[in-house]
Amino acid sequence: MNRRSPLLRWLGIAPSLLAASAGALAMPGGFEWAPGNANALPLQALAVERIPGRMPPWPSSALLHDEAQPPTYWVAAGLGVPRHGIADHPLAAAWRVEATPACARLVSVPMADVKAPGVRVVQHNELLPMTCASGFADDCTSTDGLLRINITFAGKQRVRTVRGGFFGSEGPIQQALYTGTRMLAITDRPSGRSVQLTERLRDTPAYTAPQTDIRYLPGLRRVLLLGVVLEGGVPGAHCVALPEAAAATAR
Repeated sequence: MNRRSPLLRWLGIAPSLLAASAGALAMPGGFEWAPGNANALPLQALAVERIPGRMPPWPSSALLHDEAQPPTYWVAAGLGVPRHGIADHPLAAAWRVEATPACARLVSVPMADVKAPGVRVVQHNELLPMTCASGFADDCTSTDGLLRINITFAGKQRVRTVRGGFFGSEGPIQQALYTGTRMLAITDRPSGRSVQLTERLRDTPAYTAPQTDIRYLPGLRRVLLLGVVLEGGVPGAHCVALPEAAAATAR
């Protein structure tokens, strides 16, 4: 799985990139957001308290949770796996997810906080199907039935023949190239309100597959997008407050 940016998956592109006959390819720009209609959910910037020299919370991070009330969530980058003898990365970092009236922020905490008794790593498929938001077009629902993630495409496709393998050393393969717009919609099913992101493709086989960069926090009624949305070509951290969460925090 190759990436042009922290969120870009090159599905089906590797053979042609390595093929001598592949030639130059246009690249997708990644997902972008623009304010929708009055009923659309807003996308908020996620403030991240950073420690200089430490890892950022994307492109690869773990979500952790405790069973206390109210629930607490953490995000950790570079977290080790003790049962497999894997130590924390030397630049590992951790943050507590703190709800705010607008949405949330990530507050830097010691790594010891995410290793305290009662804190555990949340497996992605506990909240969302493992393949959710990984395909070119997709449609999935959270395990609690309250969140829907849908990816659609409007445009055209053409197929070309390229040689596979390193530098075109293998036989010909068929490759699809897309021109048009992909739309990623994250919908709060109880209210029917959603936030929509768009990605413009121009004659390219590459596309963005955020998958585990989308973090659903049902206990806080928040969705974190870690490196999913580009701003000026740079992946950033964003947050969506689902309706009940926004109303409850404001009271």
